[in-house]
Amino acid sequence: MNLVSKLLEDMEAIHVFYIVGLLIFVGLFIIIFIRTMRRPAREMQEIKESILDETDPEDNHEIKN
Repeated sequence: MNLVSKLLEDMEAIHVFYIVGLLIFVGLFIIIFIRTMRRPAREMQEIKESILDETDPEDNHEIKN
C-alpha cells in the first residue's frame, strides 16, 4: 500500500482527478435527485406496490403440473 501512496504523491496534478471525480459524483447525484423528486406521486405509488405484487406477468418460474 505504501508503494501506491508514493506513486500517487509523485504524480503532478493528481488533485485534478480528485476534483473531476467529485464533480461527476455530485452532478449525477443532483440529476438523480431531481428526476426522482419530479416523478408523479401516482407513478411512485405504482412502483412501491409492484414490489409486493405476487402476480408478476414476467415471472415464468412457476412449475405447472
